[in-house]
Amino acid sequence: MVTSEERQDDGGIAEGRPVYNDDSLEFHVKKSRAKGAIMKRYAVVIFASILGFGMRADAQTSGKVHELKSSPTTVHRGFYDATLKPVLTINSGDTVRVWTTTGNPRYFENLGVPKEKIPAELYAAFEGVQDAERGDHTLIGPMYVNGAEPGDTLEIKILAVDVWLPIAAQSFRPNRGVLPEDFPYAKDRVLWIDLNKKSIEYAPGVVVPVKPFWGDIGVAPPPQMGRVISGPPNINGGNMDNHDLGAGSTLYLPVHVPGALLSLSDGHAVQGDGEVCLAAVETSLKGEIQVIVHKGKRIGWPRAETPTHYMTMGFNEDLNQAAKIATREMLNFIVETKGLSREDAYMLMSATMDLVVTQAVDGVKGIHALIPKSIFQK
Repeated sequence: MVTSEERQDDGGIAEGRPVYNDDSLEFHVKKSRAKGAIMKRYAVVIFASILGFGMRADAQTSGKVHELKSSPTTVHRGFYDATLKPVLTINSGDTVRVWTTTGNPRYFENLGVPKEKIPAELYAAFEGVQDAERGDHTLIGPMYVNGAEPGDTLEIKILAVDVWLPIAAQSFRPNRGVLPEDFPYAKDRVLWIDLNKKSIEYAPGVVVPVKPFWGDIGVAPPPQMGRVISGPPNINGGNMDNHDLGAGSTLYLPVHVPGALLSLSDGHAVQGDGEVCLAAVETSLKGEIQVIVHKGKRIGWPRAETPTHYMTMGFNEDLNQAAKIATREMLNFIVETKGLSREDAYMLMSATMDLVVTQAVDGVKGIHALIPKSIFQK
């Protein structure tokens, strides 16, 4: 388990510091233990992607429907691990209805929220938790997907996602976020979601519509990496904090262990690109995902698509390197699937592709590249 010393105050998730070598796609994951006194390093080489986004033709359109609710027996907090026992086994093509919980009742109580205003579902989900951290990364799962093996790709269709409980929170912490020098102190704020209007009133005359999504969706990392904290995103997905991964989007993740071991959490009612203060509007979400295995189709990094755009992603401590990874992944995709030369694809991307700062605060920086589907006529 992640110890209290390893946790930071981003909802109780420790900061990790993966280092990626973009040329070989070799990476090293450093995990701090006991205030950084002992460091462990794991290395895994990930081969360049040979997979395009055209996997939807293989998608299974029907399957069994499962339900998975957050409880002390269905969640794990703050990490991914290939040795975790699954809480649900599904087949490729199955749909899972999920309810994720964010908000340890003790956290809200400490902020002065009366017990009667804290949803009973949170008390049930956080039963037995002794600390008062918010618990943003209370990951539901893992889900074992029959037939998924290393070298395959897992497709996760976000069929639906919505706010579930009305209580939410935001915070910032000293020495974190984009402006640590401006805010050398901590602050927490409780927010309330109007579930009917699907909006949040920040202040009189300041009303923000919700745009819900799960910030943390990932599979188990390669066994060589051991237990990986969920704060920074990685090759297994995880805390990507990408608000484009809402309802109607599709995420593709490389499979590293049998069954893939899929988990998700970190419900966000709304978040801007960059997540500059360290937190979105952190809350509990409900929704449906469909999970599909693509045999023998390997990718090295998470990819995605929305109804209108193809997407590639890059994560690195250096924002420039993250941009290189996302750009090179998109270049590979266009060359592999659209029949363009690398030179023409590079110029096309400069004319039509957007590089977006996904997040800038979680140990590594995230960039996602977006290119419109509409420009491809065939």
